[in-house]
Amino acid sequence: MKLMNPSMKACVFFILSYFSLLVSSAAVPTSAAVQVESYNYDGTTFSGRIFVKNIAYSKVVTVIHSDGSDNWNNNNNKVSAAYSEAISGSNYEYWTFSAKLSGIKQFYVKYEVSGSTYYDNNGTKNYQVQATSATSTTATATTTTATGTTTTSTGPTSTASVSFPTGNSTISSWIKNQEEISRFAMLRNINPPGSATGFIAASLSTAGPDYYYSWTRDSALTANVIAYEYNTTFTGNTTLLKYLKDYVTFSVKSQSVSTVCNCLGEPKFNADGSSFTGPWGRPQNDGPAERAVTFMLIADSYLTQTKDASYVTGTLKPAIFKDLDYVVSVWSNGCYDLWEEVNGVHFYTLMVMRKGLILGADFAARNGDSSRASTYKKTASTMESKISSFWSDSNNYIQVSQSVTAGVSKKGLDVSTLLAANIGSLPDGFFTPGSEKILATAVALENAFASLYPINSNLPSYLGNSIGRYPEDTYNGNGNSQGNPWFLAVNAYAELYYRAIKEWISNGKVTVSNISLPFFKKFDSSATSGKTYTAGTSDFNNLAQNIALGADRFLSTVKFHAYTNGSLSEEYDRSTGMSTGARDLTWSHASLITAAYAKAGSPAA
Repeated sequence: MKLMNPSMKACVFFILSYFSLLVSSAAVPTSAAVQVESYNYDGTTFSGRIFVKNIAYSKVVTVIHSDGSDNWNNNNNKVSAAYSEAISGSNYEYWTFSAKLSGIKQFYVKYEVSGSTYYDNNGTKNYQVQATSATSTTATATTTTATGTTTTSTGPTSTASVSFPTGNSTISSWIKNQEEISRFAMLRNINPPGSATGFIAASLSTAGPDYYYSWTRDSALTANVIAYEYNTTFTGNTTLLKYLKDYVTFSVKSQSVSTVCNCLGEPKFNADGSSFTGPWGRPQNDGPAERAVTFMLIADSYLTQTKDASYVTGTLKPAIFKDLDYVVSVWSNGCYDLWEEVNGVHFYTLMVMRKGLILGADFAARNGDSSRASTYKKTASTMESKISSFWSDSNNYIQVSQSVTAGVSKKGLDVSTLLAANIGSLPDGFFTPGSEKILATAVALENAFASLYPINSNLPSYLGNSIGRYPEDTYNGNGNSQGNPWFLAVNAYAELYYRAIKEWISNGKVTVSNISLPFFKKFDSSATSGKTYTAGTSDFNNLAQNIALGADRFLSTVKFHAYTNGSLSEEYDRSTGMSTGARDLTWSHASLITAAYAKAGSPAA
């Protein structure tokens, strides 16, 4: 039992927690160096996604536009694009951009890499922009090099326009304010007075319970949220950059500090940076994978915002490879789970490891290390059959652990399997939030808690079920009796639902299977196995809105049980609903922020 991280100053950050986002699926180019995939302007926010060929690691992608009066300002109206993710099976990456603009008429894209400059100017016509409230435009691109050579590529195929569901308007308003509160609380737990630089406390609570430690996992997940915001919502913010560099400093030191397990899987560290040496469930091998994923996001974000490759290659790259080399060597071994209670092989741990290795293979390739790229890719591929074996046909849900040698005895249901989908999946359909087996597991787990917690009896229609870690849980926040709902678990359901909707929109459809039918029946009584909901149709839009309302019922539950000032503890009592456990758990607040991004149609990395 523990949780996440960071601390804040007197700065006030504002974030757009809801906006209408449209996505169109598109074919990856075959030769173009840069190509617009899609773009949208709703009268306020100009955003889009770009295909970028991975010619070299260090690169700059800029969107250059005219204003509402069609004034180009000598080509100085610029929006920086940022690396988003590698595109599996290709040598291309997705880069995204977003900016508040009072007006725009047209734009083109400039790509600078290895001393060459490439343009996508829509075949010299530029991309023409019209303000819409719910329209996404795909692009058929012509890429031009600086020397004038033109290569025409096959552009994306247009699909029906799809608006992201609005959900509950009351929750949409509430979450804007709660997000600012949670951000302040999360950042406040970074660098508390007297701690080592970069220390991220799971909570400032030092007694009843004592969570004044930095867990590798929790710190990585918190820093991941900060890195995402540094590269998107608060582009280039220097305060956030300092938090990130402090986190890197602390984490790199922790990779070499003496530990009880004498390994990178040491779970937690003291405020002075030394390792915790008391009895504990160790090793916890998900931590290095999560840290590597966050380091890679920081590396790409930092390079995008500062254009300084030296920090990436000199500080981050060695640390990333150190963690991922460790993952390669230990992935098949047993270890303790993320709740620190069970020694075995765990679905969550393997999922975050797979993500780290796949992203690491791309990172290594971009940095000229073909040997590591190959090793990471092959290891991730090998892991997939093991991960798939956690599915139980007879139970119709994912089992949480295998080969258990010590710890809590469970039947197999655990919210960590859903956290694995939110945190540890990639946009490749492998146990993603919208995939059939994750959806089936979500139904089974919710049903278990619906009948277990007294607080879930006779719920008003606007509230969702309270969710805990697993049904057999006995940890009450400061001892053992009966387990309780966790704020991060309830937030995870909301995030999962919104991520699933986003996934289906990106895919253009979703088809019901026998496995996922119980999920879809919850939101459409006419759902049958084999039915396909095509993005843009009324059936799809109605389904998406119903699921969004379901997600917002979980957020309504968070709102109902949070303190009136927005404080989120670790848990709340299963009978009374009163907060318990560590106060202002960093992970509770971080999970609220990631749920808010998912609700806005822009889930965090």
